[in-house]
Amino acid sequence: PCYLNQIPASAIGVYQTSKELALYTHPEANSQIIKKLTLSYNSETMPENVFALLINQKELGFLYVTDIDEDGWVEVIYDKTSGSKGWVKTEDKMQFLPWINFYNLYGRKYGIRILKDTPKDFYTLYSRSEDLSQPLSKLNYVQKIKLTKISGNWALVTVVDLDKTPKTGWLKWRNSDGVIFAFPNIK
Repeated sequence: PCYLNQIPASAIGVYQTSKELALYTHPEANSQIIKKLTLSYNSETMPENVFALLINQKELGFLYVTDIDEDGWVEVIYDKTSGSKGWVKTEDKMQFLPWINFYNLYGRKYGIRILKDTPKDFYTLYSRSEDLSQPLSKLNYVQKIKLTKISGNWALVTVVDLDKTPKTGWLKWRNSDGVIFAFPNIK
């Protein structure tokens, strides 16, 4: 995703797809199958408007998750245009990654990037992970953001800006309404 509206505010994390995907109406194996997807990870045959993130070369695809069931089922958005949802049974516990786990796994490895239409007032580093904490630095032309830690809606980061001087502080990665401003820079 590059823009704020590409990430649903209702999303609570992501589901890592496998090559076969069956989407159900309810979190039960005997419920109706809405759709079956066979994923080739070939850019010419992959479905459009399905993935939150897709890297064909690594056979890595993620769908947005909007709900979970205690029996290993997750509700995913399988059509981003219409917002259509279905339930998928996870094969292992690492397939569903709540935002904090996703950011800690991929954000810490690859860094994060600020989405293009993030309001300018979110381009500020703070001394603590609180709205009323002291601002440390305004960010202008961000070159790189290294993620150290996620704490609620805040991320402890080290940012290299245009002046090439690393700056460390807390950056608000999402607001209290669930709107996400920064996303792991997976390559």
